[in-house]
Amino acid sequence: MKRIAVLGPNPAWQKTLFFERFRYGEINRAVEMQQFPAGKGINFCRAVACHGRSEAMLVQFTGGENGEKIRDGLEQEFMAVHNVRTEKPTRCCTTCLCRATQTMTEVIEPSYAADPGEVKMLLDGFEDVLDDSDAAAFCGTLPTGTDPALYPRAAQFLLEQKKPLLLDSYQNLRPVFEMNLTIYLKINKEELSAMTGEQTIEAGLKKVFQFPSVRFAAITDGPGKAYASDGKRLVAYTIPQLDKVVNPIGCGDTASAVLLSEMLEGTDPFEAFRQALAAASANCLSAFPGSFSTTDAAAIAETISALPALARHEETALTCP
Repeated sequence: MKRIAVLGPNPAWQKTLFFERFRYGEINRAVEMQQFPAGKGINFCRAVACHGRSEAMLVQFTGGENGEKIRDGLEQEFMAVHNVRTEKPTRCCTTCLCRATQTMTEVIEPSYAADPGEVKMLLDGFEDVLDDSDAAAFCGTLPTGTDPALYPRAAQFLLEQKKPLLLDSYQNLRPVFEMNLTIYLKINKEELSAMTGEQTIEAGLKKVFQFPSVRFAAITDGPGKAYASDGKRLVAYTIPQLDKVVNPIGCGDTASAVLLSEMLEGTDPFEAFRQALAAASANCLSAFPGSFSTTDAAAIAETISALPALARHEETALTCP
């Protein structure tokens, strides 16, 4: 079974509050609360385990009381984790889910910078994990104020070992794109716009594929159409509407996990992304981010259409400069 080294430096202790109806500006009493470890790296690893076609080892920062809760929670899940303990505390995220409208409001506490010594320990741990892995995934942002060169420094190990990288992040990554790597990019529409300064997916992808390191890009947009490109053609995916959404958190992380797992097994990237989108939709049916039923995912996959994207009534072709 293939192994993935997952660098998820910014985890969170997650509190999810469920309301029959959530009203802004009023007192809202939750009818249910769930608490568990979360964050993009954790959700990614959880989804890898659910998918069952690869194994993941997570490398992350944890600190303070929330960090201790995360470590204990992941131990109970039997998740393989290399923790670097930080002096500053790990953040807490609180999500308010309204059952009546199936909408969510998320409140995220500040995150705090890891110091240079902690960054070095994280990179040392990642290098060790990568030695026994077939690929890597960089998941999420860095804790605020942490050395922005963390991801480029980690990417240097991938360059030396000639292993592919899935990027589920979008900030301060130009040095990574400029390396002679094999990169699969999976971000959402808003992140693509923030990364490239372009408002359309087609224009944003043209900028992304200016870097030869990017071999495949997959762009999600919540329940809206998703897009994928190999730099030559652009495919649009229509996702079916779900009758009931329990919790949409972790859908993007689930898509990233299944996409990379399938590609490591040799699945065509466009088909791998279709399966990834199905798993992401199935994740909405669970309250636990990164957790889904493979039976639900298989059923949803049958309803997802993948067709050449159309622009000005012509098939879109992405031409790299």
